[in-house]
Amino acid sequence: MGTILRPVPLNAQHDVSDFANGKHPELDLWLKERALPSEGLSARCYVICTKDAPCKVIGYYALSTAMAERLALPSAKLRRGMPERVPLLLIGRLAIDASMQGHGYGADLLSDAVRRCCTAAEIVAARAIITHAIDEAAVQFYAHHGFRRSLFGERLMVLPIEDVKLGILG
Repeated sequence: MGTILRPVPLNAQHDVSDFANGKHPELDLWLKERALPSEGLSARCYVICTKDAPCKVIGYYALSTAMAERLALPSAKLRRGMPERVPLLLIGRLAIDASMQGHGYGADLLSDAVRRCCTAAEIVAARAIITHAIDEAAVQFYAHHGFRRSLFGERLMVLPIEDVKLGILG
């Protein structure tokens, strides 16, 4: 397996050709066809590789900005004092290659994504981190890491920046 390198922004030297998460082909397709053209324009994609194969991508996540209706936030505390449309940070995709699943790399990527979102929220105002969980297993994964279901959207998950700063995670 080898040592996993820390997440870095996707670049043209990264090999994504064999990436397959084994469950959701749309996540593979986005990485292979949309991630690099989107890089830095509509999303920022971070990838992980192994020390043994430092350019072969074994996991990734994508971050971007988002807006949501104030009423979509899961608590009155989050909604209080906010404009109708609330600035948010979006974890748009998160996937691990099927050959590397079950080792905690998804949780490691999520932790890195949340840390980067908190840093960004200090620069550009954002109330929370959101993600659209791709299936019920993903809902459970995000819930385990402190995200809450939104009042809107069956699998829209929300993690208040304030909760992260206070260390209130599940």
